[in-house]
Amino acid sequence: MVFNTHLALAEEYDLCQSQIDEYQNNGHILLRNVIPESEIAELRTSVLRSHEALKHEEEDFQKAFRITQNLWEINDTVRAHVLSKRYAGIAAKLLGCRDVRIYHDLTFFKEGLGKGKPTPWHQDGHYWPLDTDGCITLWVPLIDCPVDMGPMSFVSGSHLNKNAEHLPISEESDEYIRNLVEKENLSVAPAQHMNAGDATFHSCWTYHAAASNTTDRTRIAFAIAYYDADAKVPIEPPTNERRAANLARWFPGAVPGGPAATEKNPAVLFPHD
Repeated sequence: MVFNTHLALAEEYDLCQSQIDEYQNNGHILLRNVIPESEIAELRTSVLRSHEALKHEEEDFQKAFRITQNLWEINDTVRAHVLSKRYAGIAAKLLGCRDVRIYHDLTFFKEGLGKGKPTPWHQDGHYWPLDTDGCITLWVPLIDCPVDMGPMSFVSGSHLNKNAEHLPISEESDEYIRNLVEKENLSVAPAQHMNAGDATFHSCWTYHAAASNTTDRTRIAFAIAYYDADAKVPIEPPTNERRAANLARWFPGAVPGGPAATEKNPAVLFPHD
C-alpha cells in the first residue's frame, strides 16, 4: 500500500473574499502558487508517465492540444492531487457550495514551435451533462508558461449566459464567440504569464481560448474539473452526442433526476457524504 505523504496538499489556500467576488463576477480567476512548490516536480513526472500509459486513449483536438483523462485512477501521486482538500477548498469557495465532487481530470499538452495550434473560443458547458451551473475547472501548467506558450484568455462575465452552448470546440465556436465579443463589446482578459503551480479557475460557461505555442517546449498542463457536490443528473436526455458519451463514461449507473454521485465522482471535502 502507498501512503499519502503529501502533507502540503492538506494545507488550506489563503483565499480572500475579494478573490471570491472576482471569480463570481468574472467567471474566472488566476491564483498564484496553488500547487505547493515542493509538489510540482513529482506531479509533473507522474502526469507525464500517466499520460504515456494512457496514450492509446489520447485525443487530439484539431492539433490545438492533446488530452488523456482520469489519470487519478492509475497513479497515486495524481490521485493525491485530484483528491486534495487544498484545491477542492478553493473550488468550493469560488462556487459558494459546501463541497465539490470530481468530474474528471485531464492533461492539456500543446506542442511547441507553432505545432500546437490556437485553441478556439468555446464554452465547456457544451460537454457537461449535469443539472447545475456550479461547475469549475482548475487549470495548471506544470512548467513555467509564458504568454507565447499559450495560457488561456477569458471573456469576463460570459459565464452568465449559455449563448455558445450548442457549439462544440471548433472554428465555428471561435467565429461565433468572436462575433459576440465584438458585437456586444465584451471584456476579454488576455492571457498572463503563469509560473509552474499557478492556476486558473474558470466556470464551464466562461468563454475561453488559447493562442498557439510558439516556444520550443511543449506546454505541459493539467486540469481538474469539479462540480457542486449536490448536483443531479438532468431528467431530460442529453442534448448532444458528447454530453451523452460523457454521462455514460463519467457517471456510470447514475439515473435521470438522481444525484450525480458515482464511484468515479468522490466528494472531496466531506468524502463520506
